[in-house]
Amino acid sequence: QDLFPEFAALWPEKFTNVTNGVTPRRWVALANPALHSLLCDSIGADWPARPQALRRLEDFQQDGAFLERWGQCKRIAKQRLAGYIHRHLELSVDPESLFDVQVKRIHEYKRQHLNALQVIAQYLRIKNGL
Repeated sequence: QDLFPEFAALWPEKFTNVTNGVTPRRWVALANPALHSLLCDSIGADWPARPQALRRLEDFQQDGAFLERWGQCKRIAKQRLAGYIHRHLELSVDPESLFDVQVKRIHEYKRQHLNALQVIAQYLRIKNGL
């Protein structure tokens, strides 16, 4: 209705929105239990179903207890990530580091391409005696 109203009027069947059913709010609720608990305690348990409820967080900008608990949630999540990295990659990372993470589904052809690049990288490491 807003972006391509003319095209939508001509071919309404082409304009459908299909998702896997997981909203960012529901994902946060499942992926970060500590943050989910803080948000439920602060703005009510209905926030995952009502995005406008998140505006109530503005009321806590100067609330020291809330901000401390928010920081604890961040520390817990970063410790979980550092543990995951250590278990799966055998790398130790400092949970106090700044993490910049992007997660996106990668299509099969891209996974195949990445696997080919990994084989090349392994070959070069072996060849160079690393």
